Amino acid sequence: MSANEESDPPQGEAGAERADFQEETRAHRLGKLDRLRERGVEPYPVRFDRDSTAAALHEEFGDLAAGSDTGKVVRLAGRVMGERRHGGLDFAELRDETGTIQLLIARDAVGVEALHDFSDLDLGDWIGVEGTVIVSDHGELSVRLASFELLSKSLRALPDIRHGIADPETRYRQRYLDAQGFLEVETPILQPLYGGAAARPFVTHHNALDMPLYLRIADELYLKRLLVGGFERVYEIGHDFRNEGIDRTHNPEFTMLEFYEAYADYQDLIRLTEELISSLAQQLLGTTVIEYQGHTINLAPPWRRGLGAATR
Repeated sequence: MSANEESDPPQGEAGAERADFQEETRAHRLGKLDRLRERGVEPYPVRFDRDSTAAALHEEFGDLAAGSDTGKVVRLAGRVMGERRHGGLDFAELRDETGTIQLLIARDAVGVEALHDFSDLDLGDWIGVEGTVIVSDHGELSVRLASFELLSKSLRALPDIRHGIADPETRYRQRYLDAQGFLEVETPILQPLYGGAAARPFVTHHNALDMPLYLRIADELYLKRLLVGGFERVYEIGHDFRNEGIDRTHNPEFTMLEFYEAYADYQDLIRLTEELISSLAQQLLGTTVIEYQGHTINLAPPWRRGLGAATR
């Protein structure tokens, strides 16, 4: 990736040196972030439409001979995990939730400026790409890029890719449920910092650690960490607690569903919410038409959009 940034400090360095390296890396990448914005590049766009994954391409084209060109144009998104240069070519590894695939970007195809921008990406940056599925002369299934865009600029160095995260307690080890590509997860209820909403928390004390902890007021922040870690669709149905008033619509403890999806925007979440509620009505009641306080409501999508929309 960027020539003036190491992927990780040498093994065995002291923790203080590692912290210095992290701060230097962050400062360097923040400088890049500023330069991108000065050029009018949005480093955190809200969505990217993709139509394939690394695993799907390996399954469909994994048996092709070296030098093959399928002619199929695909759109992928994922994290840049490595790069090497060879003259007017750049090779990179793109990792999504399903696996990895090689990217090939050529100066003759995209131009000098785009090749420079690609070479200036950092390890851990999230990008969306469009290109043709080929097999390299060395037999590596690849996507030959026609274009790419930055989806999320990574501001911190990744853990040592040779050894991964050594502490097993920091690793996410278990998946419970897969629904429409979403993983059901379980995140901490006792938290050293609460957030994800504006509410007063319940406070408790951890005796062994001698530190204050808070009952979570929302699941949001830990779910977003999972997105950053590469889990592209996650949800949790869990208990939340807010130390505030009580009335007929508010309770200090309640169960809430939160879900997050990478590369999506509010329109995608609207569609998913429509499908979720209408599907529940159909399965529980056998119909999407319900009666509520003297009104007939049809929960079948699409729902009417806009503020103050009347009941259908």
